[in-house]
Amino acid sequence: MSSYKEPHHFHPEHVRAGVDRKRGISGLPYKDRDKYLELFKDATDEKIVGESSTGYLYSKSAAREIAKFNPDAKILMVLREPVDFMHSFHSQLLRSANENEPDFRTALKLEESRKKGKNIPYTATYPENLLYIDQAHYANQVRRFFDAFDSRNIKVLIYEDLRADNLRIFREILEFLDVDPEFTPQFRDVNQTRRVRFPRLAGWLVYLADKRRYPIQTWMPGWLLKPIRVVMSRIFYSTGPRVELDPELRLQLARELKPDVLELSELLGIDLAKKWSYDQI
Repeated sequence: MSSYKEPHHFHPEHVRAGVDRKRGISGLPYKDRDKYLELFKDATDEKIVGESSTGYLYSKSAAREIAKFNPDAKILMVLREPVDFMHSFHSQLLRSANENEPDFRTALKLEESRKKGKNIPYTATYPENLLYIDQAHYANQVRRFFDAFDSRNIKVLIYEDLRADNLRIFREILEFLDVDPEFTPQFRDVNQTRRVRFPRLAGWLVYLADKRRYPIQTWMPGWLLKPIRVVMSRIFYSTGPRVELDPELRLQLARELKPDVLELSELLGIDLAKKWSYDQI
């Protein structure tokens, strides 16, 4: 896999915003083809190489651009029940300081103004991430890949299946990639839930962790920077379960998304309405 997890090379819409835009940086460094290919320079005799830029799914052009680069590429995507996805993604963006509105309902109401470039946090690296409802409409996003690639080279996984039977789904992935299906990794939970106490201040912690966005690491010694980040993390974040989504809001969002879930079900040949309980709405 690429040495940098999400290079977004084939996602031209994805550009740095916020503080980097203020400094005149118009895109990620891996937009350059040579720099992108350098991410795989350590590959030797591996059967397959890849990367995992999650934004390719939402991108309107990534499927086409990937197909131009390699029409035989294998496409792997994981889809989560859309309301849970939005709620979880909102929490993730709060932790990374890309979102500064702690109330999920209010963040949803801000979408229309954010489409016009308003109410965008200064620390947001990709403002389109804040369009939660748009991203939860999966059908057209998935269809773009089926239009660009042979269906045999596309595997769509359902997140809830992955959580329920991790090893079985992992083996399916290995078989799809045509690599050793008997390989067994050490499974563990990652990105466990952390609540953000002070969203508008948490951005400073993100800056301290990313020398590309905040130059403090270029002059502050590591022995001093590390304890500062640890203390700030304890102040700004707390562990524990995510705040439960209001059932009324969940139902409202599910009703809005149900037509898309039915369309996606037909596209994939999977009864997602039943799997995600949309048949009860």
